[in-house]
Amino acid sequence: MFEARHLSASPLYILLHSWDANFRDRRTLFDIAVNIAIYIPLGMSAYLALRRFKSHALQILAPIALGTALSAGVEMVQLFTPSRQCSALDLVDNILGSGFGVLAGFIFTQIVDVPITGPELRVRDRSAVALLFCWVAFLLFPLFPVLSLMVWKAKLAAFLYGSLISPVPIVVSAAEWFAVGRLLLAAGARSPARWICVLLILVPAQFAIVNRSPNPADFEGAAIGLLLFQVFGKASNADRYAGMALLLAVTIKGLAPFYFKGPGEAFLWIPFGGLLATEWQDAIPILAGKLFQYGASIWLLRRGAGMMCATAMVTLVLAGIEALQTRIPGHVSEITDPLLAVLLCLCFLALDKQEDSLR
Repeated sequence: MFEARHLSASPLYILLHSWDANFRDRRTLFDIAVNIAIYIPLGMSAYLALRRFKSHALQILAPIALGTALSAGVEMVQLFTPSRQCSALDLVDNILGSGFGVLAGFIFTQIVDVPITGPELRVRDRSAVALLFCWVAFLLFPLFPVLSLMVWKAKLAAFLYGSLISPVPIVVSAAEWFAVGRLLLAAGARSPARWICVLLILVPAQFAIVNRSPNPADFEGAAIGLLLFQVFGKASNADRYAGMALLLAVTIKGLAPFYFKGPGEAFLWIPFGGLLATEWQDAIPILAGKLFQYGASIWLLRRGAGMMCATAMVTLVLAGIEALQTRIPGHVSEITDPLLAVLLCLCFLALDKQEDSLR
């Protein structure tokens, strides 16, 4: 709600002189991280949109100028909002976020080797790129940094004393990284193995992210996945191998610890009930991980079996896992996972249709 106010100076003057901030306050550091993060998509989208003009200065400076103008306008409007404060620090953070977005857009074009033909931006496989974004979101969400040295020490101690042999997490991680290699290849990455090594940095980066902590199995599985991609990743039927491996890993993870009890638990028919009952910091990476696992399984298996057959296969496997989970302690059985597979199929069909229209 806005209200009329008599200001002591012009809104721009007030904005440029509003530097009150306590950098020792963790809340201030948290706000800085958030304000940088929320403008990264703006800078990235603007950079990708402006590549058609083939002017490096325009591609870099225009997104930053757009973020600056938008942020300054929002901050000055907040002078007329009772519950908000105008802050030059937020303006600087948003400008940095726009700049990081430009950098992210440049990296994106290097990963997927985006060519420019006319006014449209094209990638080799939009579905593969979307799945890779789900993978990165799964690894890095919620993107908020850990600012406590005590928390870092606790995470490192948990890692050092963690189990070195965890078969299920290792199998799942290896299958996921093998699939990532195939997705990078389909997206147009010039050197998928090199980019897998770059993405491996995201695993130790979890030490510095709130509510995330890598395990030894994450590193072991990633190394095995990279080895699998180096050995089998260029074979003619590599997609089939990667899809079957990922679907098998999902099955093993869903049925662990392989202990079945007598009376079954109730099956939940309300979609996304379990996710909605979970804290959002935990629910979103869980959802991103499922989108990647189920989506990548369908995407990889369809290369040889077709979209509908691959979707039916993944959906039936997920439905079977959910049915068996009614008798496995510690699991919640619901309709969400099979439904996600169907929804992902519809998304892939829509992306394929859009890709065909651009050719």
